[in-house]
Amino acid sequence: MNSFTYFVAKDFIERKIANFECNIPIIIDGISEEIFPKVKEKLLFNFGKNAIVVILDDNGESVESSVADLTYRPRLILKCSDFIYRDYYTYGDLLEIIRRLRDPDGCQWDKAQTNASIRNNAIEESYELAEAVDLMDREKMVEESGDVMLQGLFHASIAEETDFFTPVDVINGICQKLVTRHTHIFGTNKAENAEDALKFWEQAKAVEKGQKSLEDKINSVPVTFGSLMRAYKIQKIIKKTGFDFADTKGALDKVYEELDELMTATTPESAEKEGGDVLFAVLNVFRFMKIDPELALNGTTNRFIKRFLYVEQKSKELGFELIPENVDTMEKYYQEAKKVVG
Repeated sequence: MNSFTYFVAKDFIERKIANFECNIPIIIDGISEEIFPKVKEKLLFNFGKNAIVVILDDNGESVESSVADLTYRPRLILKCSDFIYRDYYTYGDLLEIIRRLRDPDGCQWDKAQTNASIRNNAIEESYELAEAVDLMDREKMVEESGDVMLQGLFHASIAEETDFFTPVDVINGICQKLVTRHTHIFGTNKAENAEDALKFWEQAKAVEKGQKSLEDKINSVPVTFGSLMRAYKIQKIIKKTGFDFADTKGALDKVYEELDELMTATTPESAEKEGGDVLFAVLNVFRFMKIDPELALNGTTNRFIKRFLYVEQKSKELGFELIPENVDTMEKYYQEAKKVVG
């Protein structure tokens, strides 16, 4: 018996019906003239105008139609099509494509990868997505969001081959987390604002993770985080104990204190220690001022790059070299760059 997916039209148009297996036929039944436009709209959105459906014509004969040319029929069957002929793809298609690339006769590069070999790819893709968000570049955000998603499913597909875990385990875990931690949506808690919502999330997370002590919460912060991010997370955890500065001024005074200790350090080892203390103290100030240190530092780095490239451009136009002897000239055009390039 051939496999297929069956939907009653009123269910098909529901928002919660958003994932389709396009590698087997999809039957949509019970279509009324009233909801037909919504059925067609959803078909166009999920499968594209060139997707082929089978319908019965006025003589009761089976005929094919593109979704774009589809007219009212009480029942239709969406046909399968090869990957290379599709306008739109679904979650199931993505998994099947990844698996196909890992087949014995698949892509040599994809077959050679392991969870360890693609570890750093996820980090790189996450940073590229963050950059796309900073730029508010729609095309880049779509592309980089997909790349981040791909990394997670690639890991799951590799793990699936040895029964370590599967893509279904990953999706199931995400859904369970979203349901069990949003106790103010799927439970009995009531959140009046975003702060309440976050409090309930953290409470549910602590229960889920079995975090009974402060040490448990600290240990939950990955050591693989960047140093700024890890320090910032640790500070936010400790803050909840009440061990914190009274205000921003207190945190800023600590920065000056640590700077004095850095300037009086007598060995490379002590200078490194005091330098770390300075950075940690600055992060406390950022936390009080609600400044994300990663975003702040990246923004400064990007501005510095643009400004110094302006200096380089001027050096080519005016014929001076980028050497220590010309530092005053470079500084002049660096200051000019602040007004010209921001």
